[in-house]
Amino acid sequence: MNTTKTPNTVNRADAAGVPITPRSTLVDDEEANLFGSKLLGAYRYAYLVLAAATAAEFGADQPPWCPVVLVLLPVSFWLLLPPGVDPNVWDRRGQVHLVLAYAGVTALSLVEPGGIALMYVLMPLTFTFIDRMLPAMLAGVYLFGVNGVLQARDAHWAPDRVARILVEMAIALGFSFLMARTINWLADKVEERGRLVRELEATRAELAETHHEAGVRVERERMAREIHDTLAQGFTSILMLLQAAGITVDSDAAATRKRLELAERVARDNLAEARALVAAQGPAGGEDRAEPLAELLGRTVAGLGEELEVAATFTVTGVEHELSSTVQVVLVRVLQESLANIRKHADAGSVAVELAYRPFATRLTVADDGRGFEPGHGKGGYGLPGMRARLAQVGGEVELVSAPGRGTTVRVEVPQ
Repeated sequence: MNTTKTPNTVNRADAAGVPITPRSTLVDDEEANLFGSKLLGAYRYAYLVLAAATAAEFGADQPPWCPVVLVLLPVSFWLLLPPGVDPNVWDRRGQVHLVLAYAGVTALSLVEPGGIALMYVLMPLTFTFIDRMLPAMLAGVYLFGVNGVLQARDAHWAPDRVARILVEMAIALGFSFLMARTINWLADKVEERGRLVRELEATRAELAETHHEAGVRVERERMAREIHDTLAQGFTSILMLLQAAGITVDSDAAATRKRLELAERVARDNLAEARALVAAQGPAGGEDRAEPLAELLGRTVAGLGEELEVAATFTVTGVEHELSSTVQVVLVRVLQESLANIRKHADAGSVAVELAYRPFATRLTVADDGRGFEPGHGKGGYGLPGMRARLAQVGGEVELVSAPGRGTTVRVEVPQ
């Protein structure tokens, strides 16, 4: 019963001679150690019962040392392997006890070979504390062989008596072997269960770690999109307004003042966006019941027109129906991204935005008459990947139509 294995563990080979993989070497395997502790407890009490049965068979007319041996054998087992003994010393102490027990049983057999009931606890102990099967079987053959020879001698080698002794030895050895194999099987099951539990716990830990990492990655991507679609664009707008104000500061005080007021307003909006992001509330004002989606989109388009001093129109068509807050956030962000691209790239003279309510979907169209571009070429700075990622969350789609010198049209559609 090695501490690196469960009780009665051996390095065995199967019927084909292929080595069987040793069981777990974890000393701290609680289930295996608990199984071993219970098995040792059963041995302790079986030892006492069978020692008492052997003493009853011997009677009172035997040499005085016989009772002493019958007391010392179970007592030595209790002393060497007491309850709570360290699993690291099970095998070593068990083998020491086997040496003492075999010597004691051999001596008792010389006195009364026919009444050694104690042998029936020594055989399971032998298979428990001797790892290799062959030495354990040889030890069992010795124990029963000596006893059988002594019984046959006392019977004057009568053939019928010898035959009965051989049958009894075969039954005893077979029973001991089957009992040892049963204990071995139970130990294997305990070990297998412990291994499966450890693997399950490890798998759960890995899944938890994977889910955590995936959650962190998704949240980082979400925050990156939010910052790109709100704060970064706001800062870009502020920078452009301040640069324009710097150009007219000496020549046109009214234009300068207007641009500074716009920059201040954009800065306040950016501050509100930042606070909303920190509070994880989506776009500032986007979930405010006091400002419907159409009004928020219209105000955003009007702000672009003032900032760029271009014609910017916003229209609503169809019968308005209620949209979820998630869909509203997506439409606001798509508009912000589209207008940011117009601000940075289009050099447009006019911008037209339409919010169309349809029976089964809602469409947002953003069109400009700027310089346009060739879709699929360049560095892809129009934020299409971000738009697609957002729209995928609500089952929406995006369509981009553009050509050099012919402006750009962005259409997005989300199901109702």
